[in-house]
Amino acid sequence: MKVIFVIFFFFVVVLLSQNVYAAPNIPSWVKETAKWWVEGKITEKEFLNAIEYLVEKGYIVLDGQKNNENIVLSTTSTTKLLEAAVQNLKEEDNEVALLYFNEALKREPDNVKALVDKGIAMARTGDLDGAKYIFDQAIRVGEMKKSLDYRAVINAGIAISIYGNQTDAVPYFDRVITNADKVDANTLYAAYVNKGITYYEQGRYADAIGQYDKALEINPGRLGAIVNKANALQEMELYDEALKYFEKAYTITSDPLRWKPTFVLVE
Repeated sequence: MKVIFVIFFFFVVVLLSQNVYAAPNIPSWVKETAKWWVEGKITEKEFLNAIEYLVEKGYIVLDGQKNNENIVLSTTSTTKLLEAAVQNLKEEDNEVALLYFNEALKREPDNVKALVDKGIAMARTGDLDGAKYIFDQAIRVGEMKKSLDYRAVINAGIAISIYGNQTDAVPYFDRVITNADKVDANTLYAAYVNKGITYYEQGRYADAIGQYDKALEINPGRLGAIVNKANALQEMELYDEALKYFEKAYTITSDPLRWKPTFVLVE
């Protein structure tokens, strides 16, 4: 009972003090919950449930570690950390997702899926150099385990194409294409679209269209291949044909900002 009290008291102090990192849009009931427990208005179990929710959602992390790194509570299991990381990744709370991935990977540095997902979160935050490093690490670990996650290969190619150059990125996409029997349709589609973009960036528009057509054979209704092909046709001054694909894109989204050449990230 004393242990429980100490843990609860610690959380109350954290919640009511100023030395706390609070995620944006933190629920208004957080401090009230701590206050109610102190006043005896709610049970220990109810308070513990509230704390568990806040930790899993990333609302509570202690501030003060050097280099502005946040400390994830060490009592959280690795499974819970990864569940919280993936959930925050889905919700595009990338900074919070990275917090959980970093802690989980301290415990399981060879977790390929966690490495790939961390790379995605890093790419979203603009850290393309760091994302490439993580994707390459996931590839190395996957090869050693003979369980390569081809999402890492695709996303590494994207990071290299953006941060480095298109020529170095192509072998990553080719590696997926040559292993078509080992990947799902979504990953193969992404490989063709992204390889097409590397050709597009080099001014090889006809070659790019060839890749987009292969992607459209897999999924004729996806925006990525449609708009990328439309842009390549436009660069070749094939305006009537380009217009047909832009019109297809319009049936999917009326936002013209999404009609620009875009890489397809595999999540």
